[in-house]
Amino acid sequence: MDRASILSGTAFRTAVYAVIAVLAVLIVTGAGAFVFVQQTLEREIERQILDEQVMLREIYEKGGETALIRTIAEINNPVVPSLHAIGVFGPDGLKLAGNISGLPSRGSFHRTTLTLEGTGDVPLPFYVHSILFDRIVLVIGHDLSLIAATERRLLAALICSGLLAGGVILLIGYAASRKSLQKLNDLETTLDHVSQGNSEIRVPVTGENDQIDRISHRVNTHLDRLSSLMVTTRSTAIAIAHDLKTPLSRAHLSLQTAFSRIDDGQDPRDALEKTEAELERLNRIFDTILRISRIETAPQDAEFRSFALPPLLIDLAETFAPMAEEDGQSLKLSLPGTPVSLVFGDERMVRQMIVNLIQNAIRHGATGNLIIIELQQVDGRCIVDIADHGPGIPQDERARVFEAFYRLDSSRSGGGGGLGLALVKAIAQRHDIAIDLADNAPGLRVRLTFPPARPVSPASELVG
Repeated sequence: MDRASILSGTAFRTAVYAVIAVLAVLIVTGAGAFVFVQQTLEREIERQILDEQVMLREIYEKGGETALIRTIAEINNPVVPSLHAIGVFGPDGLKLAGNISGLPSRGSFHRTTLTLEGTGDVPLPFYVHSILFDRIVLVIGHDLSLIAATERRLLAALICSGLLAGGVILLIGYAASRKSLQKLNDLETTLDHVSQGNSEIRVPVTGENDQIDRISHRVNTHLDRLSSLMVTTRSTAIAIAHDLKTPLSRAHLSLQTAFSRIDDGQDPRDALEKTEAELERLNRIFDTILRISRIETAPQDAEFRSFALPPLLIDLAETFAPMAEEDGQSLKLSLPGTPVSLVFGDERMVRQMIVNLIQNAIRHGATGNLIIIELQQVDGRCIVDIADHGPGIPQDERARVFEAFYRLDSSRSGGGGGLGLALVKAIAQRHDIAIDLADNAPGLRVRLTFPPARPVSPASELVG
């Protein structure tokens, strides 16, 4: 796996930004902690120095300068060398007692370097405070080696913590970036196979449900749809070739008959009319195919608007009821007694979808067939049922009747082009309308369930 690609991944770059942020926070908080610890230790040393000053002041007040010098001499035991600095200096700056070589600068508590007797004249860091007892100066200093060691340990701990945290974050980012790159490589490989014609391959999806997994799910969904479209396209192409062969052959035979009649001096009108009828049928087939294609590829919601179903159904019932009566059938429309919601979509498409279903019910129904169009609303959804008492559709055939050029009869000799229900399916999918086929005992019930839509339409009545 390309390491450069891993390091340029979003996860690793995020980890780098996180390390920078952690180090920045650590520097700020570490500096604050460092200053706090330093000041706390200095306050403790100040407290100890003040306690010593109080003790030595009492000695000075009781025994005078001689007692103070004697006490300091006892404190500075040459047998037990100490890094505790103490000294008494006269008004002229000369040392009267103690282990400090020279009088340091006077002032409040401060850090400085002192040279002590017995330390080889090496300046050492001390925290010092000077106080005036009448005419003499008392200087007390505490070694800063403990504070320096504590500061070094704290600084080392902060640096190690920063390096450890940064290293762990970078390792996690590297691992996450590597895993993401592997998923992206799988996605790229899958799409490459698909581009080469393998429509069965899918993107591997882990159970982590991260962003790439969710994208992979979406890609697989689209690949499923693409595979289905490819299968449909292949089967449709075969069906088109089969269905166009018959009318073309008939038209060809009719033209040959017409030519023969012309050669025999007979009237070719009947043969030419049959040719025209077959060519008209071909034209209708091509027109329907183009309409289905336009519906499936049209921009989403291009002509969509809110409209009411009751007026549309009333108009269709008034149009097709006389046609049904001519075939010895009857058509009734049942609307709810309460207002129903508007639906959202292309009204012309929805009209065409319902027209095709009504025409199918009439075409396949026998004398005495009763067709009922019923509108109802359930849970905010408009539902249109188109039920008839015709021959119905067998259970095992219902899933296939919406395929282009599919007919229940294997000979394909029916009068329809086999595209009416394919057009219904395309319009329904375009509008997210669910289609269900059920047994009407006897006959077929087609249910169209519209998605939840908008405000209310006031029209409702029973038309029969």
